[in-house]
Amino acid sequence: MDEKVTRREFLKKVSKLSLLGALFILGNNILTSCEHYQFEKKQIKPTNGLIFFSGKSLGYSFFVVQQEAVQRAVKERGYEFIFEIANMNSTKQSKQFASIRNKPTAIICDPVSSHLNLSELLDSRWNQKIPIGVIDTPLENGSVPISVVFDNYLGGELAAKKIVKLLTKKYGEPRGVILNCYADLNSEAWRLRKEGFEDLIQKYKKIKLISKGTNGDITKMYDVTNEVILNYPQLDAIHAPSETPARGIYEALIANQKLEPVGSPNHIIFVTIDGEPIAHKWIKEGILDASISQDPIAYGEICVEILVDYVLNNKPFPTENYSNKRYYWNNAKYKSTNVGAKLMIPPFIIDKNNVDDDRHWANVAYYEWGLKHL
Repeated sequence: MDEKVTRREFLKKVSKLSLLGALFILGNNILTSCEHYQFEKKQIKPTNGLIFFSGKSLGYSFFVVQQEAVQRAVKERGYEFIFEIANMNSTKQSKQFASIRNKPTAIICDPVSSHLNLSELLDSRWNQKIPIGVIDTPLENGSVPISVVFDNYLGGELAAKKIVKLLTKKYGEPRGVILNCYADLNSEAWRLRKEGFEDLIQKYKKIKLISKGTNGDITKMYDVTNEVILNYPQLDAIHAPSETPARGIYEALIANQKLEPVGSPNHIIFVTIDGEPIAHKWIKEGILDASISQDPIAYGEICVEILVDYVLNNKPFPTENYSNKRYYWNNAKYKSTNVGAKLMIPPFIIDKNNVDDDRHWANVAYYEWGLKHL
């Protein structure tokens, strides 16, 4: 834990992780294609239609599990599943929409940018409306029948409340120095997390907030954390809006001999968002104080459910609230917006007290679905 890691060594690690990630994604795509082919061969009857999924990335465990959830739900309902991955490039995602070969029955999309007008892209091509479900990143333009998203502002606020509570426990009052490594603000999700976090922190006059942009990049999070630790050796807490890039923070703490477990007098409070498997590992190791969890499995499953069971059958879906005890959060509320109905999945805290609950999406993916590589 006290071994010094230089930036060059860290970048070598990142390069290896990137290569392994690329090989994993390529292998995963090949396996998915094989599974897709076998699935089609086994069908006795023709499928009900084609559902196209446009994914943001496969570079995060979150996105891998989200796509798996969509694929499972689509196939369970007898539809053919195809997908494209935009690799965090909104221009590429728009081009992928414009080049879909076969007209889909419905589309599910996790937008790279909240500024995309997906319905306009599709309507102009097919001259007919195709139902679109949006998950994870909400849109600001156009109109879609359903979006299943996270209350990102509340997620950021919950992360801030957790840190304030821990600072108060440490000092007897809310004071100290906090680093917020915010991500790409073209994403409404990441922007709202920043706003929710910083709006609450700024209420406390004795807390110094250092807000640094990282674009959600692992190397930038390493650099920013390293720089701030050098300038503020008494740094008390760090927040990151996602866990995959937060690996850069983890490595920077190691490099500066600052990675101390919870309970140590030198522990730097560490709170993230998403609830990825790595967060579970860090919580169990005593490195991460808490993760504010999303639920990518719920996003995919519920979006497919609403599109197939209601929208494609021209049936109105209930818009007061959604309840399902399979999910840790149990209840969610619909919200009427300028882009259509949104089901707002509430954020919740994962910490040492509930990390083993089998309803958490990371535990479902690992233990129930067998995705051991995440």
